[in-house]
Amino acid sequence: MNKFVFVFLGLIVTLISCDGRKTKADLFKESVTKFKDSIGTLEIVKYVPEMYSETITDTLLSNGFKVNIKSFTDMDHNIINQFKQDSIAYKYYYRELYSQITIKKEGNKDVNLLIDKKFIAKHDASFEFNKEFYSRATYYSIWFDELNSTLSDKVALIMSVCKPESDDCLMFKVIIDSKGNYQVNEFQYE
Repeated sequence: MNKFVFVFLGLIVTLISCDGRKTKADLFKESVTKFKDSIGTLEIVKYVPEMYSETITDTLLSNGFKVNIKSFTDMDHNIINQFKQDSIAYKYYYRELYSQITIKKEGNKDVNLLIDKKFIAKHDASFEFNKEFYSRATYYSIWFDELNSTLSDKVALIMSVCKPESDDCLMFKVIIDSKGNYQVNEFQYE
């Protein structure tokens, strides 16, 4: 009977000590949830590049062409990449790029071209297939194809259109002659 009394007293003490209070871990989780709900969604906005940028390349080729490329940021047009992580909404705006190309050769008319994503898309034979890509990509860069420019009576430029934060790019070669005629062809960069 003595054992029965100890078991009964132990049971009563256990029941009295369980008053339904929450543990410290439960209280902490609850306060974190209340805090997140009180501040709402935090939004982080970033522009790439943050400020206007401009580069100018002046080149005199051995075949007599003088080429000027002025690349600059369009502060009014951009592609947005947005995603949400926890209670933070990220919005990254990737600004569009333009390149003003001027080509001169003695005895010929000056050639002026404005290169941007629309120019490339207009000359892309597979535009319909790549339409989704263009909606999420920006004109990324332009540079000389030095070998092809010096071996012929033409200027060869390479351009890329890329999705931000990825290696997903389309490459194009623009070949421009001294009369201002040009061809735009997609190619695979090796």
